[in-house]
Amino acid sequence: MLKFFLSFTLLAAVGIAASAQESPDTAVVSKGMSAKFATLPDLPDCASVAALKGDPGKGPSVIEMKFTPGCIVPWHWHTPSESVVPLTGLLEVSMKGEKPVLLTSGDYGYLPSKHIHQAKCTGSKPCAAIFFLDAPIDIHYVDKSGAEIPATQALAEADKLMIKSGAKPAPKP
Repeated sequence: MLKFFLSFTLLAAVGIAASAQESPDTAVVSKGMSAKFATLPDLPDCASVAALKGDPGKGPSVIEMKFTPGCIVPWHWHTPSESVVPLTGLLEVSMKGEKPVLLTSGDYGYLPSKHIHQAKCTGSKPCAAIFFLDAPIDIHYVDKSGAEIPATQALAEADKLMIKSGAKPAPKP
């Protein structure tokens, strides 16, 4: 998980040149065309991330994630609460013990701290969404029983599901 924090910190440093000068009352405008997207070691290759505000490895932040069709971020939880606003595509969010919900452009989802969930880009079009995080991001993958498992195991299992469905990895940024 340390590499996940380091990757997000590096992503924030590359993605927002002015983040060192940023404070809670500093205005930030992030143009979509200039966002620097990257894949991260503890996320599937079909997902890429860009920091829009703040440093996701150090504190509250806003990130944009892009997913190829069929991309699955397997069952996991985070320390921060996250709010999600989809921009494109159909983002299926499944919360443990609840029915999956399809979110599309203009919808809003809230995922409480430490609540087990997974995300999948359904349909034939790519998905993109903005995530608002209230603390430094981490990711803890879990098995069917809810026990924490290594990222490599969770991602390997997700890869098998995605290969069956024909999902393709994201192009390397």
